[in-house]
Amino acid sequence: MALTDLGRNVRRYMKLQQLSIPKLAEKSGLGTATLSNILNEKASPNSSTLIKISTALGVSFPELLAETPKLKTLRFRTNTKLTAREIAERDQLEIDSAIWLKNYVSLEELTGKESNYKLNKVVAKDPNEAAKEVRKIFSIKEDAPVYDIVSLIENAGIKLYLHDFNFQKTFGLSVNEEDGGPAIIVNNSENISVERKIFTIAHELGHLILHKTSFDGKFAEENDAEEKEADTFAAEFLMPEKAFIKQWEAHSGISWVDAVLQIKQYFGVSYKTVLYRLNFIVGDRFKSGYLYKEFARLYRIKYNHDLKNNYEPKSISEIVPALDEPEKLSPFSFNVERFERLVRLAYEQQKITISRAAEILNLSTMQMRERVAEWL
Repeated sequence: MALTDLGRNVRRYMKLQQLSIPKLAEKSGLGTATLSNILNEKASPNSSTLIKISTALGVSFPELLAETPKLKTLRFRTNTKLTAREIAERDQLEIDSAIWLKNYVSLEELTGKESNYKLNKVVAKDPNEAAKEVRKIFSIKEDAPVYDIVSLIENAGIKLYLHDFNFQKTFGLSVNEEDGGPAIIVNNSENISVERKIFTIAHELGHLILHKTSFDGKFAEENDAEEKEADTFAAEFLMPEKAFIKQWEAHSGISWVDAVLQIKQYFGVSYKTVLYRLNFIVGDRFKSGYLYKEFARLYRIKYNHDLKNNYEPKSISEIVPALDEPEKLSPFSFNVERFERLVRLAYEQQKITISRAAEILNLSTMQMRERVAEWL
């Protein structure tokens, strides 16, 4: 057992639960001096002490003693100062991502299904040109929407992780090749729309291509220039300027709000992405944020909704066809399956046990047996 890992784990769980040393001492029945020595890696506790701490924190014994892996090429940026609890949530996110990525690489090696990164030869530094280059590599027609970004990303050798993490101040992060990537981790919280998740994937893809030197494993404030470039890349990749203008002109006979909604459905993007593209095309004609405020105002008047709480009008996820109307099924797909396919393949090849498969997929043994039954 490494004292460093134990101290970090105890400190992280304390922050997540907002427990001070005196509070933890009260819950565990241990002295504050004992806890301080453990947190500062000055004492090696016996098993009874560890049991008291794990019980007080409400975590398992293995979780308390687990190695805390680090990612050397993690790119994590935020534009706000974090509280102690948010720092703990961020650290937990890094640990979860590192474990997932380590398992992913191991599964590829066990099954002989290693993936090769196909976009490392994209050299354009301009975000619009880079996006056009990537679309050509993916063989997407100039005016066609991106119908299945997940398959495109995974087929390009990029590992994709949809993870519902508690850290709400970021939509996604990415990891470079040195740590077994490239990989993109997306906040899969249910209150975030599918369209926002799609844009996050495209945004992080922009960072992987345009900002290779910023993958340094450090937590830093957002670089406004880099964030704008990644946004521009994502907008051009998902909704090319020429195709956007063509669609905008095709909907010129309807209200501005409905034109935005029609175009967002055509390209499978959020209404904010449509407004971002529109704002980019009209240049400096409007003050910063004007189009977003005006759209919200007009939408509230017409549809009696304030668009708050990440609400996405006319969302992809709302398109549920009737059994006798299959043509109304959304053409956009958003299913991440490769990781579980690798788990299934490794299990069927008897490279991993059912308990190991359960551990990788974060399931109980009973749940894993049910999953295996579903596979069969």
